[in-house]
This record gives sequence, C-alpha cells and structure tokens, in this order.
Amino acid sequence: MRPTERNEIITKYLVAMHQSAITQDIFNSPCEKALIDIVTAKEPIYREILLCIIVQMLLNPRLKACENWYGFHPRGIYDNGPVKQFLLENGIPHTKSGPLNISKATNINKTWAEGRRSPAIANQVVAILSYLETHNTFEEIQAVGVSLIKKLLNEAVRVQNLTIEVTPSEDPDYLAYICIQLINNAPDAGNTPQKIAAMILKNYHISMHTGVTVSRENDKASVTSTTSKKPGDINEEGPGIIYKVYEITVKAFDLNRIIDSYDCITKYNAESSAPVHEIIVLCRPEDCPTLDNSGHSNFYLGRITYQDVIYYYWNIYEWIVSMLQQMPIEGRLLFFLNLSGYISEMNTSESVKIEWQRIVGQ
Repeated sequence: MRPTERNEIITKYLVAMHQSAITQDIFNSPCEKALIDIVTAKEPIYREILLCIIVQMLLNPRLKACENWYGFHPRGIYDNGPVKQFLLENGIPHTKSGPLNISKATNINKTWAEGRRSPAIANQVVAILSYLETHNTFEEIQAVGVSLIKKLLNEAVRVQNLTIEVTPSEDPDYLAYICIQLINNAPDAGNTPQKIAAMILKNYHISMHTGVTVSRENDKASVTSTTSKKPGDINEEGPGIIYKVYEITVKAFDLNRIIDSYDCITKYNAESSAPVHEIIVLCRPEDCPTLDNSGHSNFYLGRITYQDVIYYYWNIYEWIVSMLQQMPIEGRLLFFLNLSGYISEMNTSESVKIEWQRIVGQ
C-alpha cells in the first residue's frame, strides 16, 4: 500500500472515531484507567504513540509494536501524516515529533518502558498494547481508539479553558514584572526565557524599523544549535550575515555548556563566510561560572574567552528591563500581544498558562 493511500485510510478511521467519540459517553474496555493515566500525564508523547499504534492496527491487526515498531511507520503517519494533523485540527496539545523521538529504534515493550522518564505511564502504554494484541479484532481496536479520542477531546477543552482574556499593556514596568515572574515560576525547561528574549528582540527591531530580523523565535529550547545549523539559541541577522548570537538559559552556563556551544560555532564557521566569534549569554547571576573579569554593573556580569570565541554574560533580568524601556510603545504593545498569543497556543506548557493566569488575573 502506498503511503498516500495508507494515510487517506487512516484519516477516515480518525474521522469516524472522532464522530463516535463526540456522541459516546460510556466506555467499558479494561483499558479505561490506563487511558486516563496516559491522557492526563504531563508528557503528551505517550498518548501520541498509542494513537499511532491504534490507527496502524486498524489497518493491520497482526502488527506488534513490541516486536516491530518501525512497521507502524511512526514518521509517516505522525510527523508528516494524518495523526498529528488530526490532533492539530481538533486543538489537542501535541509534540512536533514525539513518537519517533521517544522510541528511536526501540520496540515498544517493557524494556523500553523502564528506560523512560515516566516508566509508570510508559508501562500503561505497554499494557494497552498487550491488550490490543490479544483482542485484535477491528471492533475491539476501534473501541479503544474511540475511548482514547474522547479523552483527548476532553483534554483539549480543559487546556482551552486555561486561556483567559486580558487587556493589552504597554507599561514597561508591568511587562518586565510579567516576564520575570514567568521565567522564575514557569521556566518550562528553558522555553520561557528563550521565547521571551526572542519576542523582545523581534518587536524591538520591528518597532524601531531597523531591518534586523530575529531567527529561531519558534524553536524549542531543546532544539540544539547543531540540529538547526545555527550558532546559538537566537540570532540577530541581516541579509547573509549574523550580527549577534544569543544563548539564553536559566541553568548554569559553565565550561561544559561552553564546550558544547563552541562545537556548534566551529561547525557553523566552517560553512560560513561571516564567522561568529562573540556570544552573548543571557542568564541569571547564579548561572555564571568564574569569569575572567568582573562586569561593570549588575547588567554586564563579565566574560570568558574560550579558544577564539568570547562569551559575554548579561543579567537576563536587567536585559529585559532595559530592552523594554528602550522599546517604543508600539513595540511593547506588539510584544504583549505576541506573548499572550504564545501562551494561548494549545502546545504551550500548562505550567506557563497557569502562571500567566496568576499574574495577569491579579
């Protein structure tokens, strides 16, 4: 079967199960508790794997993910296929490439589950998989799929209800307060400070009409510079040139981080006609290693020279305050709208949404 034909059939199955889930409220399969645990877990990756397994088993009930996970074509049916599209269209929080990233080349079995960060949830996936492999009629597989989708739709409603309407603000002091509270209380594995820094830079340049663009605003903090083929977390760029490179962190940016960063810069410079030799590290004072020289203020904390690259450490809190003060009113308003829009997105961390509610709801 061609991938396009396969995906068309899977889409039809998803639509049919969606229609059934909308009208059905009672589910009797032995998998109910496990499904609830999987859907309500912090990591959406597990429910994505399970949904991929279910739709592929509707096509071929004899497939076993415990023996042949790649026979389920996770990239084809999730990354570039109907499963992620279904989640997106129905407002269900999801990852970019979760099923493939968490499984790699490993089959979905107890050995795989025990190696996960959340082994209890992963084992629930394995338990449902075992059930499906021994109750593998189309009707039984579909029944579990309908129940899963019903719970996913309920989860989408719950997350949507975390969104609140707020009055936009252009007050730089209030905006700085919001940013610092979000960074301190909902860092989201580094995504929050990186997102805030990128949006501040972007809207500063837009409102000042500088012509400078800010790259990688939509990248997750987990996206490495090696993967993106960029020398830092975010960059200020012009046509064919990078003006400034920023690393943004709320963890220690020590020698190990510098070595990792330098490796990325070396690879970038080898392919660039405009090599990078300076990096600005936006961090908290406690994230700095012992610096070559002390800074001149609470803003500039000092620097480290490693090989042919200088790392300048700036206090992220002071930088935020300074940039918002410098930014025209138009830029501050755009920044607030961008930040509010990001927090309203379905895939933004729930911890960030809840902290946003606390801050702006005061």
